[in-house]
Amino acid sequence: MQLVAVTLVRSDPAPSQLTAEAVTDLIWVHSRHEDRVEHVRTCVDLNCYRIAAAIIAATPDAATANLRRVCERALQQASALRGWRLALT
Repeated sequence: MQLVAVTLVRSDPAPSQLTAEAVTDLIWVHSRHEDRVEHVRTCVDLNCYRIAAAIIAATPDAATANLRRVCERALQQASALRGWRLALT
């Protein structure tokens, strides 16, 4: 199991309207069995969501790719995340 994190950002300076719990729920809703997500936690900052997850994967890079895939799915499908994007890290 690997512990990895990604960050969602937005260019709009308006504060986020979503709670950490709501973002975590969106990640769970868009996770699939094959993503191998075991745990998710989100920290909210002004224009940033930091999402940490424990994912079953052989390497940290593979786990990060899984989490990024789940987040991309959520960004594409969840209207509540309109205007957000994955930060380049």
